[in-house]
Amino acid sequence: MTELSLFWDPDDDLEDVRQYAPGGYHPVRLGDIMPPQRINSQTQYRILHKLGHGAFATVWLAETLHRSSTSSSTRYVALKICAARADPQHELDVFARLPTDESPNVVQLLDGFTLQGPNGRHAVLVHNVLGSLKDAVCLPAGRKQVKNLCRQIADGLAIIHRHGIAHGDIHSSNIGIALPSLDDHPSRDILDYFGNPECTIVLPTRPHSNPDSLPPYLVRPISILDYLLRNDSSFAETPFRAQVADFGNAILVASEQPRPSCTPVAVCAPELLFERVIYEIVFGSTLFRLASANDVTLGKMATLCGEVPSSWRSYWDSCESLKKLGISQETADAEWAQRIEHYAENVPKIVDDSTASSDAARLVSLLRSMLKMEPCARPSVEEVLLHPWLALQEDAAG
Repeated sequence: MTELSLFWDPDDDLEDVRQYAPGGYHPVRLGDIMPPQRINSQTQYRILHKLGHGAFATVWLAETLHRSSTSSSTRYVALKICAARADPQHELDVFARLPTDESPNVVQLLDGFTLQGPNGRHAVLVHNVLGSLKDAVCLPAGRKQVKNLCRQIADGLAIIHRHGIAHGDIHSSNIGIALPSLDDHPSRDILDYFGNPECTIVLPTRPHSNPDSLPPYLVRPISILDYLLRNDSSFAETPFRAQVADFGNAILVASEQPRPSCTPVAVCAPELLFERVIYEIVFGSTLFRLASANDVTLGKMATLCGEVPSSWRSYWDSCESLKKLGISQETADAEWAQRIEHYAENVPKIVDDSTASSDAARLVSLLRSMLKMEPCARPSVEEVLLHPWLALQEDAAG
């Protein structure tokens, strides 16, 4: 990425402005119409606000301007505008494998088109708007629904697995909460609630070689979930629905080689991602706190799992700090006992006191089965769905 100095530095929760370059993000202005020209019955969307960003896309709240019999009748949508260097056809191929009505726990592709801009050609994927899973499970209502949410995530993953797709990037930021009542709210009410957008002006300290590649400002994202919780009593009283989203790093198992991982370090390695999501939702913290030294992290993982894989042994024996660790099932039992105690102290928020002990035991049984060091020893998602901790819970969301 090229060096770019601005008079006003963006906050940490904004995208890297250096990504607005050839091959990178498309510069967006609030109020932009996409696609800019309507061809025949093609649906157009007007950008209202920003929802977030990722490594290869920015995501925007938009309203549908034109509706046709062949397009979504949804009033509000999320526009995922992919970086020009991203593979636009790949994600479309993934959605082509998925049935449109099989699972309410997988985000739906409502529309799609391409956009030519100063930084290249961009794929634009149109989805239903989702709220933040992280925010939802921090709420009192969300704490009571964590088991349902975990089961819905497992169901969504099971659906995509049945159709030959591996997600490849599962973490809590790639799972959202459906917002079925959003369309009932006027755009003025939504925008008035958030007030004037918080923007950082993009003004380089020196003339830029390609000024059109930069947006005029960066927009701080908003939380639509927060708006609905405060302004829609029916939504606040309705059970949450989790949906698996963001298939940019997914793999078509039968026809593709694994793709380079862009998963955040805090939720790697890939084979451990799903169980970490469950732990984070239930306990509100990460399972492994990654240390600056890899050996420390490896030691924590082995201690919690109670085993050292045979493939690790030669390295393990060559490292004094790892050799001296007492890795055993007894040590792991003690580690998990501390977590069971923490769970039992907080479990009244999730289940009745009378079932707290047995519920904690079932949860730990599930997590420990998923945290086997050898991938072949771990349960499939289908088997996870059948585990007593999930299978004994009726889905309150229908």
